[in-house]
Amino acid sequence: MKPGFIVSFVTALTLMIFVPTGANALGVGKTCGGFFGQPCDEGLFCQSQPGTCGRYDLTGICATKPRFCPQITGPKLVVCGCNGQTFFNDCARQMAGVSLAHKGKCE
Repeated sequence: MKPGFIVSFVTALTLMIFVPTGANALGVGKTCGGFFGQPCDEGLFCQSQPGTCGRYDLTGICATKPRFCPQITGPKLVVCGCNGQTFFNDCARQMAGVSLAHKGKCE
């Protein structure tokens, strides 16, 4: 066997073991994210603690994405998502699958 083939084979095997796939997705209320980025099931998103955006090794909890949101808004309902986008209410943020940065408009 050629050394290049062995290195390629070991690299591919390592990636298959450590890269998360849909087969290992998690359900509602399960711990997600973290260093290896454990994904949530279809229709869910990994919601981290408010204000903890941008930490690559941060874990969260799998939460359901709402299918429909009320079109109600106001200054006290506006929230900022971890993606830097302002949402007109918290339901719209959850529907987009984005964790909460803070209440109020994004800066």
